[in-house]
Amino acid sequence: MKDFQLCIPTNMIFGHDAQARAGELTAAWGTSALILYGSQRIVKSGLLKEITDQLEAHGVAWETFGGIQENPRLLEAEAACSLVKEKNIDVLLAIGGGSVMDLAKAVSIGCFQEESLWAFYEGKAVPHKAIPLGAIPTMAATASEANPVSVLQNEALHQKRALRHPLLYPKFALLNPNLTCTVPSAQTAMGALDIFAHAFERYFHLGQKGTLRTHLCTAVMKTVREELPRVQEHPGDYDGRAQLMWAATMAHSDMVGFEGVFACHAMSHALTGEFNIPHGGALAILMPAWCKYMLPLYPRDMAEFAVRVWDVDRGELSEVSAAQEGISRFQDFICQSSLPVTLREAGIVHADSRILAEQAMGGKDWIGENYRGLSVEDVQRIFELARG
Repeated sequence: MKDFQLCIPTNMIFGHDAQARAGELTAAWGTSALILYGSQRIVKSGLLKEITDQLEAHGVAWETFGGIQENPRLLEAEAACSLVKEKNIDVLLAIGGGSVMDLAKAVSIGCFQEESLWAFYEGKAVPHKAIPLGAIPTMAATASEANPVSVLQNEALHQKRALRHPLLYPKFALLNPNLTCTVPSAQTAMGALDIFAHAFERYFHLGQKGTLRTHLCTAVMKTVREELPRVQEHPGDYDGRAQLMWAATMAHSDMVGFEGVFACHAMSHALTGEFNIPHGGALAILMPAWCKYMLPLYPRDMAEFAVRVWDVDRGELSEVSAAQEGISRFQDFICQSSLPVTLREAGIVHADSRILAEQAMGGKDWIGENYRGLSVEDVQRIFELARG
């Protein structure tokens, strides 16, 4: 095992009615809050009123910034920063999925940036201060409630970039699985594939291999396998929703291990930036394509993945045959979740694989180097395998 330091400073409260602590915990960090959210779902469900009533009961004034879309945009973040400055907001409260939380994180540091907020995401500036942020996830996917990562899209440049910095950890996160029960089936599936990807990309990290890490990553992936069909068939199943929600938090908060082979995530950012395809949907297309590309190079690893995660019985099968069966089961699982497994199925028929590859590289010579470093030509080939 490699040496490491683990610090997750977020106060996480998990379970029934966890959101009932929102007023108390927000008041501990400020007296004027901006509530950031996405769709009208939290308005229609009464969750927004429940939270604002709590804030008022604890002496916290509030404003709202709604309508945040999937793949959060730089212009949205800049508009929210202006509102924070105008209203003298001193604490943020993000209610929603990963997009809402990621945008709230951008706002938390953007209010103290005199120049472009995008400079943080380009690596040209470093955050030095952040507004305190609390999170109430309403979807199981990104673990943004428990990690220091924010992903933002610059529509003008057709670029999507991730920023990781300790200031981006939320101060508290209130996780009630019941709040995810009204998430539509397709969105639930896309969130679940994002959970799977976070464990998948850690599983293959050659420099972090170990018995415990392998079993933890495998457990998260198999949890998604078992629980996603369950909650798609029975959307109100609390236990199934709870399993997915905690799997999400574990998978991308370093609780199952550090670092990863994040090539599929880099490629997914190119797809979402160019075609606005949902992040989880992009990963569902790219992960099997990545496996197909790696199979001739690492048949043993792909066969072990097939056995551990997809329950392939090796028997008399060769490594290549076992791996192929595992990839087939992977794609079948995605299909059964009603998600596309190729770019063509997603309605993307005129994608330029070279342009996508160059966008995925983000100016780097290699990506995914914790397993096998991928050049722009390698990435282009994976996009072609994903075409279908």
